[in-house]
Amino acid sequence: MGLTATATYNAEMEFAVLCLVALLIGVSKAGFGGGTGILVGPLLILFFPAKDSIGMMLPMLFACDVISLFPYWRKWDTRNVLMLLPGAIVGVVLGSLALNHMDDYWLTKTIGGLAVGFALLQVYRDWIVKTATALTPRWWLAIPVGFGTGFVSTLSHVGGILTTMYLIPQKMDAERFVGTTTALYFLVNLIKIPPYIYLDVLKPEGFIRDLPLFPIVLVGTLLGVWLNRRVPGQWFSRMVLVFVLLTGIWLLVK
Repeated sequence: MGLTATATYNAEMEFAVLCLVALLIGVSKAGFGGGTGILVGPLLILFFPAKDSIGMMLPMLFACDVISLFPYWRKWDTRNVLMLLPGAIVGVVLGSLALNHMDDYWLTKTIGGLAVGFALLQVYRDWIVKTATALTPRWWLAIPVGFGTGFVSTLSHVGGILTTMYLIPQKMDAERFVGTTTALYFLVNLIKIPPYIYLDVLKPEGFIRDLPLFPIVLVGTLLGVWLNRRVPGQWFSRMVLVFVLLTGIWLLVK
């Protein structure tokens, strides 16, 4: 295969991966509250540098947040959002400082480690910890969860798994749960935009690369809303979890 053919093949493969990522972002965030969105970061880093990957993801995530606000408008739990947000703001600030001192190698290893760690935490939550009573939101727990969400999300966009682990024991209905995560992620991702621009993580060329993907994000978001009302997310999440675990291990050892 010649150099031109190889370059064309690589470009087509990269675009196919970006299309898959855009669809997964829409489906996971709008359909299942972002829990399966942990797949997207490690998947992108298999094909792109780590900082470029998280920079390309942010516009797609924010576009999905904006679109998702409409079907879930005022269906969020305001108390939970207000309790999680202060810690998340501090987490974004400190996460930005950490991101500024990380090169691509260590950021890749960090995201791989987070993917493996959160996959195991998800298993622990789903199969080991079982409780019949609903958790009551408390400030003493919401502040550190919000901080972890903001900090980890700034580094890798997978902080939503912490919010998921905090909200699911509250036993909300599906629409209220996704509405709450959508409102919170909208605010967190909005706060991340200025530091990403300042740190040159969110670049004009990355945004331009994302532009053709926004219609796919829209399709994924609408599909996610449809699935949220018809399909239990448990088995879908478990299948994605296996891929997340394997991808995280690969990022750690490569």
